[in-house]
Amino acid sequence: MEKEISNQPNWGPPEKPPIQNPVKVAMDIPLFYATERGPTSWNHSVVCGEAFADTVLKECERIFQEQNLALVHIGFYNPRKARRKDGTIIQPTRWSNHAYGEAVDFKGVITNSGEGEFLGIADMESTMPETLKEIVESCEKAIIDAGREPEIVHEGDWYHIGLWPL
Repeated sequence: MEKEISNQPNWGPPEKPPIQNPVKVAMDIPLFYATERGPTSWNHSVVCGEAFADTVLKECERIFQEQNLALVHIGFYNPRKARRKDGTIIQPTRWSNHAYGEAVDFKGVITNSGEGEFLGIADMESTMPETLKEIVESCEKAIIDAGREPEIVHEGDWYHIGLWPL
């Protein structure tokens, strides 16, 4: 993983919260974005807070390298309000931890370092439950060890993995 100091993103609503210690992270694992037609290669740096990079991204990269997996997601940084799985805004309203650059919606993996089969969360639960458990538990432990509070929510088709804002 290569991390470089970054500026605050210049898009989104003007009242969005700042990212604490913003960085751009180039992962040493393949990343894919889940679309309606299936995962598509996502060749971008991850814009996030340094605490997220040093916890969640670091743990994911370690596990995924060990198991030759690619990460499939449906979003990292997104300056929006917190919402439920169905898209309704959580009341009372608050900024999502995506808006702080401290969350990922983890959709699944692609085997063989991105050359194999896409396994969504349900597939992982049935065919590689120990790997899924390791991802969730390792991220949770790293967040707690960093002195932060994890927000890890099983949303059915994906896991929201993030840090509660400071």
